[in-house]
Amino acid sequence: MLLKNCAFIVTQDKNRKILRDFDILIEDGKIRKIAKNLDGGEKSCEKLDCRGKILLPSFVNAHTHLPMGLLRGYKDDLDLHSWLSEVWKAEAKMNDNEYYLGAKFACLEMIKSGTSAYLDMYFGNGHILKSTVESGIRGYSGLALMDFEDAEKRKKALNEARSLAKMASKDKSGLFKPVLSPHSIYTCSKELLLEAKKLAKEYNYLYTIHLSETRKEVYDCHKKYGKRPVEFLDDLGIIDKHFVGFHSAWLTKGEISILGKRKASAIYCPVSNMKLATGGAFAYREMLESGVTIGLGTDGACSNNSLNMLSEMKTACLMQKWLRWNACEMLAQNALDMATINGAKILGLNSGSIEVGKNADIVFFDKKHYSMLPGTDIVSNIAYSASREAISELMVGGKFVMHDRKVLTLDEDKVKEEFEKDSNDLLKEGEKKHG
Repeated sequence: MLLKNCAFIVTQDKNRKILRDFDILIEDGKIRKIAKNLDGGEKSCEKLDCRGKILLPSFVNAHTHLPMGLLRGYKDDLDLHSWLSEVWKAEAKMNDNEYYLGAKFACLEMIKSGTSAYLDMYFGNGHILKSTVESGIRGYSGLALMDFEDAEKRKKALNEARSLAKMASKDKSGLFKPVLSPHSIYTCSKELLLEAKKLAKEYNYLYTIHLSETRKEVYDCHKKYGKRPVEFLDDLGIIDKHFVGFHSAWLTKGEISILGKRKASAIYCPVSNMKLATGGAFAYREMLESGVTIGLGTDGACSNNSLNMLSEMKTACLMQKWLRWNACEMLAQNALDMATINGAKILGLNSGSIEVGKNADIVFFDKKHYSMLPGTDIVSNIAYSASREAISELMVGGKFVMHDRKVLTLDEDKVKEEFEKDSNDLLKEGEKKHG
């Protein structure tokens, strides 16, 4: 594949270069050459004229709960713990087909908004695996481990996590990888947290957890263990370079310092945190100064209520500017870094930038779309004004999963029809009534 005359290439390399009117040669799913006037070398090389396109590394959504799209709009306008208690009742009714359809619809939504990889925590992970491979994007997914101090539940959860690892090992697509995902300190016993870490080390998987999302979570942890969440997990030997903390909104400078020293990662989820009124504000400046790798995530489509990384980038910037009374606190470039190269680094993906040797995971924007004009600053446009409708193509590993706004890997109409019917059936008994 030869991408000719690319109007702009936002490389996201170490110098954050933006190239104009360059070509990209892709072979075996990887970027082989970036230069002007490439001819592809062989007659069989497929060529695509990109003179009206802006190319950049595709987005990495670093915190999702894919099947929760089935619950979009369900029990909105509640605080986190009240919301969770209601959502868990609905989730208890989900079956395997709903995990599959919910995840497939989420993959479709992410494709349409330029996301090529995600980091997920949920149930029914074998069905999430199937939907991911069918969609052609990259998925890192872990079973939401919970035991509520119940030994039988703990045993069952760990067995299911091992089963997912075995199932994923048989997948030949290279698109899916499991992670170990204890849900949180308040739903997991100390024993489960430690056993999950042991498994993560055995399989060389990421270890992800909801971390210090609310003040209540922090206070309850301190009351139970005499320590704040990061201190508690660090004393257990859990925090290291494979550790990823979702939300991380109620951390002290001391806790942030621990994350930095351990080379851990934290995921900023501004829309979900504000919608659920968690109160804490992600300490971006302190995280950056401490060397914590910061990714960006939407959370689930029931608490966001979108999987749109464009709106997440904008909100991330605005929240930090507002919080610090400083318009320079987080720049558009910082937001784009979190959504691309940082997310890829957290997942261990050879992606996140458009450079020779990297995976050809690329999103294409129509530079003439109204939201991209007048084009004074491309990165600023992407972070602050770009619409999902400006995204025309998405390439994963050198293959188009969307071209000219048409998804090639999934039947859009069929997926949407099945998803809508299933969501209606799931919520029929618990339909929200408005006075």
